[in-house]
Amino acid sequence: MSLRNILLIAAALLITLGTTVVARSWLASQRVQPATVAAPPPEPEGIKVLVAKVELPTGVFIQEEQLRWQIWPDDDIPENYFTDEEIDPSELYGAVVRRGFTAGEPITPKRVIRPGERGFLAAVLRPGYRAMAIRVNATSGVSGLVFPGDRIDIILTHTVKVATGEKIMERRASETVLRNVRVLAIDQLVDDSGSEPKYAKNFTLEVTPKQTEMLSVVRELGALSISLRSLAKDEEELERLAVLNETKEESDPERGETYTWDSEVSRLVGLRGGDGNKKVVNVTRGNEVQELRF
Repeated sequence: MSLRNILLIAAALLITLGTTVVARSWLASQRVQPATVAAPPPEPEGIKVLVAKVELPTGVFIQEEQLRWQIWPDDDIPENYFTDEEIDPSELYGAVVRRGFTAGEPITPKRVIRPGERGFLAAVLRPGYRAMAIRVNATSGVSGLVFPGDRIDIILTHTVKVATGEKIMERRASETVLRNVRVLAIDQLVDDSGSEPKYAKNFTLEVTPKQTEMLSVVRELGALSISLRSLAKDEEELERLAVLNETKEESDPERGETYTWDSEVSRLVGLRGGDGNKKVVNVTRGNEVQELRF
């Protein structure tokens, strides 16, 4: 082999080796370096203090999702703060806020009232309202299916003396005397945590001062019953008002609007002897009701 061919082969080998080295270097530079996993930051040192997770206005019932734990420096914890060593948050569920908390503010004992503590019912009442109890039985109390927080109507059934010509008849009537009344407590329970219905003897209601006077009189007139109201709005009524651009007017917010006479329930009421084929019309003038027969 001639010297010229040897030199050419050697040059080719050098070029190939150089190209290989350059290619490997380029590929190595293009490889992505594996990301290093950062170590989790050390947990802050301190004691856990119970704080409000959201704003809690005065008068609201505390619920589970409204509280959380917050790390607090060991050397700066007031004695009236709740710590994880002193209390289980579930002990405050159902308590009422006496004075409001902002989000992140520590919960303190003097600003909340727990069920059973003195002044609890007064904290539940809205400003300007009163608490008043009425006695019920299993039937008039909707068989134990009413719970604190529900809203009810109160119905009075009593006997009314009606003048018919020269005679005075005793008629029975039923009327809604109060409506949309909030139930504060049933017997001595102020929450609805129970899973089974309880046949209560007393309902404590949230009423206005005028309604307390009305209830005091109503209890002496006859038998009281209650009817449970739906928490949802009447969709058809809302749609009708929206289409007509109207608002629903209520004649008297202190009392109900309807009443029912005994003759509307039973066809036999008021029938005597040969008067069975006569038509009876009740004419009401103020508080006086007159019965006309045709």
